[in-house]
Formats: sequence, C-alpha cells, structure tokens
Amino acid sequence: MRTRFTTRALLPAAVLSVALAAAGCTGSTPSSMADKIRVGVVGLDFSNIDPGVGFARQIDAFMLETLMKLSPTGKVEPNLAKSVEQTDDVTYVYHLRDDVKFSSGRALTADDVVASINYERKPEFSESFRYADITDIKARDDQTVVVTLKAPTASFQYVLALNGYVFDAQHQSKNAKDFGKPGTGVIGTGPYVLNELDSTNGKVTFTANPNYWGGKPKIATATLQGFADENSEALAFRTGELDVAFPSDVRTFEATAGTKVTSVPGTRQGMFWMNVGVAPWNDVHVRRAVAYAINKDDIINVIGGNAVADSTLIPPAQLLSIASQHEVDALIGSLPAYNFDLDKAKGELSQSAYPNGFSAELKTPSYGGYVETAQAIAGQLKKLGINITVTVQSEAQYQNMFSKPHSEVPISYTYFSNRTPDPGGMPRLALDSSATAVGQNNFADYKNPKVDDLIHKADATTDAAKRFGYYSELLKIVGEDVPYIPLYAGNISVALSGAFEWKDFSAFSSDVTPYILQISPK
Repeated sequence: MRTRFTTRALLPAAVLSVALAAAGCTGSTPSSMADKIRVGVVGLDFSNIDPGVGFARQIDAFMLETLMKLSPTGKVEPNLAKSVEQTDDVTYVYHLRDDVKFSSGRALTADDVVASINYERKPEFSESFRYADITDIKARDDQTVVVTLKAPTASFQYVLALNGYVFDAQHQSKNAKDFGKPGTGVIGTGPYVLNELDSTNGKVTFTANPNYWGGKPKIATATLQGFADENSEALAFRTGELDVAFPSDVRTFEATAGTKVTSVPGTRQGMFWMNVGVAPWNDVHVRRAVAYAINKDDIINVIGGNAVADSTLIPPAQLLSIASQHEVDALIGSLPAYNFDLDKAKGELSQSAYPNGFSAELKTPSYGGYVETAQAIAGQLKKLGINITVTVQSEAQYQNMFSKPHSEVPISYTYFSNRTPDPGGMPRLALDSSATAVGQNNFADYKNPKVDDLIHKADATTDAAKRFGYYSELLKIVGEDVPYIPLYAGNISVALSGAFEWKDFSAFSSDVTPYILQISPK
C-alpha cells in the first residue's frame, strides 16, 4: 500500500547511523547458520510481485534494482547507472554500467530500463503517480537513457533512486499474463535470485546471485517469511526462527521476542485525514475541533511509543535539508500546533454546523496496529460528542478502497512512508490538486490554488532559501485549513539476531533499498 511505511529533538534523520550488536538471548542464531538469513515481514501480499502493482516492494528489493540509490545518509548515489548528468532544466541523462547482467545471463540494456519504467508508469498501476514528472523516457543507445520532465523539478533526483525497479523486459513480454505471479516471478540484476514464491504459506526463498555485478553477496540464501501480525512475528524471533524483523510496536515486540530493538528517527508520518468535500468534514471548524481533541501522546503510546508527536505535514528532518535548525524551529513554532485541548475543541465545534456533535464511520485494516489506533481516536472524539464507529476490514477490502473515489472514505488513520529526504515529497503526495485523482494520495481531496502554486514554485528551483520560504508559506495555509492532522513522526526500527550486524542502519534503510547488502554475518 502506498501509505505503508520525525525526528527526535529535530535531528536530521539523514545524518544518523548506528552499529547494531547482538540482539538478545533466545533470538540468537548460531554462527553455523550465518550462510542464510531469515527476514520477517507483516501484512505483505505474496500473491503477486509484479513491480508495477507496488505491494511487494520488500520482495522485489532482493532481486530488482533502480538506476540510482540512496546512501545510508540519504544522498543519491550511482547504482545501475554509473553516472547521471542534467543537460538542461528538464533533461536527465543516465549512463549505464557496462558490466551488469540479469540473473538469466542477458546483459542489461537501456531498452530494458525504458521498458521497465514505462511499464510501471502505466495509469492502471497505483504507484504510477510516482512518475508523474516524466513526460518522456528514451534509449539514446544501449548504455544511455534520457529522461525528459514536464517542468523543472528540484526533487526529481530522488525519483529514480527510490522507484523504477528495472527488470528483464524480454522475460516480462513473454510472460505478460503471469508476470510476477508464482511460477513466473521476475528477473532482475540484483544480489539475489528468486528460488520459490510460496503465496499459500507467505514465504519467499532466494539464492545469492553468483554473477552479481556488485560482487558475490556475503550471505548464501535468504528467506522472507510473512506473518499476520507482529505478535506472531515476535514469537518466531524469540524461538530463533528469524534473524531480521522491522517492528513498529517496539515496546511490545521487545517484550515478546525477548530481544533489543534498535530505532533511529525516520520520516514515516502518522496522519488522520478528513475529506474536505464531504459533510461534516467540509466544515473547517469540525476539522479544527478534531485536531484539538486528539491526544497525540496517547496515540503514540498506543502504537508502542516508537515515535514523537508531530505538528507539521513536512517532517522537520526534511526541512533541515534546506534550512538551519534555528530556522526550522522558528517555523514550527509559528504554525498552528493544535495541542490537545478539549475546551478549545468544544469551542471550535460550537462554531460549526454541528455544535452538538454527529456520528461517522472510520474504516481501518486489520493489521499493523491500525485497529487499536483507530479505536483510540474514536474514544478521544467521543468526549467531543463525535461518535465514531470503527469498521475493521481485511487487507484486500482496505486495498480495494484505493481504487475508488476518495469521497467514499471520508476519514481514516494511516501513515505515509514519505521515504525521501526531500521536503517536496509530502506536498506532492497529499496536497497537490492533481493528486486528488483516484489511486493517488491526496485523500482529503484538498484543492487550494495558492498551495498548488507554492508546490510548483518550490519544485522549480534548487535555491534552498527560496524553497524553504515557499514551504513555510504552504505549511501556514495548510495549518489553518487542516485537511490532515499530523499525529506523530515515526522511528525506523530493526531487530537482529546475534549472527548478524547492520553498521549503517538509518532512516533510509527501507524496503526499497538493497538493504540485504548492508547486513553482514558476524
């Protein structure tokens, strides 16, 4: 889901890395098992790993690669492309490495890159919005890819470092009907090769690619095991069945798994959205009342404490890429914070068309702490006279909601991965009028021409001071309008067995990076 996976004391997440030691007693793995690694994941769909579908990025990350990649400190680095040059405001030229082969043995060409990205840009795919800036992509020759943008976009440098998995286009073309499904899978250039995709038991096994252009992987085999919830995953970790897990509820996971989890500040944001085109949420006083009525500290406690309260739609860690700590602190201090205050909430509701409250439905998926968080929000709003019925859905039902108009899901709690270091990520995802289209992420259907203008101006310049000025003005407008309520800035966490270490674990060690290469046997 696009909204699946900010700071502590406003430290930039991009500069943090940690050395992880042995995880803990019963979760340890004997050194004799260091030739294999077992990774746990929660709520993942194993039925289709087609990169265009976008719901199996953690699986694809073992096999497929992007033109560029993010370093542990959030910098864009070469990957399948050995270099990139910007020849004018809208043209990027990627020069491919000449030593890359697919695991099938066929050499990577520019035609594969073009076919892969054009495939993932297809409008029917929910992740196609990530390529909205691209107007054309062509192969100049076998080793050169030219990307042309619709307009100058300062943040485009991150797009093909975080998206655009490259696959064997010939294999896809020959297996178009079953591409990504068990028995067919995908073929990439990455460090591992798909051995088995078991959708029945939610399990994938990989074998190291001996001809990987980046050098033979340090770990011979890898297994990705799915779990229905973090509790069952934690129990598997405790009994030594897993080596790696990425828990969101750290406190509970540590207690159940009997291990120590390492966390670093990240850019994941918890949000509550309200559709501004649907009554009663189209009343700004209702939205402000809800913002005052939600106790963010309580919400953080419900999710396991692995976060800090947040009051701005752009994570402070991202703002620090274009402004000083003092400037960011001053901006945040000037924005409407909506700190928990039931009296102010009642005052706002009294100014609305619903002074005595109302009833509404809140739909939520059944995994990852969503239900508990939704119920906590409902309990808090009840004190305001807003009676929320929480309807729990299966993952399939919840995913299906995103193929419908946003107005059919007028309120919801979710979290945005927002996994880019660039401050333009959230505005484009959640505020741009063009993102109100079905399948995109402006779930509040928020349309404000002034905000659109600021988004586009900020994207059209690389001048940090100008960008910070545009985003500052944008945040003040959105703070008054309250289409979204930022709840928390979530940390990124990992649990490791005693057989492995991850020296550069950081906020950008996510499911779309080749993170398996960052983990080493002890």
